[in-house]
Amino acid sequence: MYTSRIYRHSPALLQNALVSARGYAVRVLQNLTSGAAADDIADSQWLDSDALAQLQLKRLQALVHHAAMHVPYYRESFAAAGFAPEQLLTLADMQRLPVLTKLDVVQAGERLLTDNSTAYRFSSVTSGTTGTPIKLWRDLHAINREKAFIARQCHWAGVKLGERRLWLRGDKIVASDATQPPFWRYNKADNTILMSSFHLSERNAQAYIQAMETFDPVFGMAYSSSLAFLARYLLNKRQRYRGKSLKCFITSSETLTHEQHQLITQAFGCRIFDWYGSSERVSAMGTCEYGNYHLLSDYGFTELIPQDNGTHTLMGTGFDNLLMPLIRYSLDDEVVLAESDYSCPCLRAFPVIEQVIGRTADYLIKPDGSKVFMACMLLDKLDHVLESQIRQDKPDEVRILLVLSSGNVVNEQQVIALAQELLGKVMRIKVEQVKHIPKSTTGKFSAVVRSL
Repeated sequence: MYTSRIYRHSPALLQNALVSARGYAVRVLQNLTSGAAADDIADSQWLDSDALAQLQLKRLQALVHHAAMHVPYYRESFAAAGFAPEQLLTLADMQRLPVLTKLDVVQAGERLLTDNSTAYRFSSVTSGTTGTPIKLWRDLHAINREKAFIARQCHWAGVKLGERRLWLRGDKIVASDATQPPFWRYNKADNTILMSSFHLSERNAQAYIQAMETFDPVFGMAYSSSLAFLARYLLNKRQRYRGKSLKCFITSSETLTHEQHQLITQAFGCRIFDWYGSSERVSAMGTCEYGNYHLLSDYGFTELIPQDNGTHTLMGTGFDNLLMPLIRYSLDDEVVLAESDYSCPCLRAFPVIEQVIGRTADYLIKPDGSKVFMACMLLDKLDHVLESQIRQDKPDEVRILLVLSSGNVVNEQQVIALAQELLGKVMRIKVEQVKHIPKSTTGKFSAVVRSL
């Protein structure tokens, strides 16, 4: 809707009305088709480990049988692998199925769509490490199940959908060339203030803060980088966020770093609950009341693939999208598992993840071929930084881009010294103070960019 000619050429007040009207229409449509999804997902969180494993096997058997019968791509790939659905007798048997990569999805195209569905289809586009856009399809059933899982995450955070909410993500709700506030619109149907992540700057930050304080959300759903920008602004200005109702933020779609967590908590005085998901809807993790990540066994079947550095990468099979099932889909994220004998006080049997490191592509490569993960942490000690990005476009050179608060200049030697602590002296370090660091087309911010 945000790209339609009517919306783009309407004044802000009419845009608010259009956003709200769309919100009401979506609510009616979802209410007509939601069924018992919320109750089912509320109940399954309390299953013990054996019951969760039984649930997973049952859902996988139904999914694989459906794919073999009605999805052209899987008819071909299962036959090539010599696999038949009736051979799926245990969870371990999933390893007999072929792995699905992002490139496979791109090349398969509509052969990954079921041939027996007449349901209305909704599309989205994501871009993976291939750099190639991936078109994904889902139906209302899949969308409603996803919303029910998000509602459960809200419950874990002590809030609920329908309360006043801040939304600060990748929606292009304001024209890209807008220079004056408001950089936000209001969705009355969802009791939400929608804020643009594309117009955040030091010049506009105070207007964002004031709009937040006036709306006074009970909770926010946002990119961690956008919240961290506003948090740094508040702390640099020695300001206190004056909203009275804010209980928490639920961050998602980006890796929440330890530094961002500290900044946001300090600046806004509230808790953060991080949600891990993907546009492909094959694996999810939520943060419980005790601050632990849980791998949601009732959302999908996630295989944890050991890596040489002690971490695990993810391979997911989502349960709910029969329109375009993705089976054993290889994700690009790394996690650190909690100790095997650890039991979360929340008493849920979902596996505990100690840390979500993020995309395996977000690393630097030293001249000797070794990889440096979480390189963005080397800038945690710098003051007056609003945004930063580390870029590697050459094997022996790293560029560090910094956006500093007004009136401050970068101490290049300090930055180089910090970088050398992590990278050594075998690489050239270039430091650049810039006014703006571009975001992706979805409004996300990449702390590490490597073109090699």
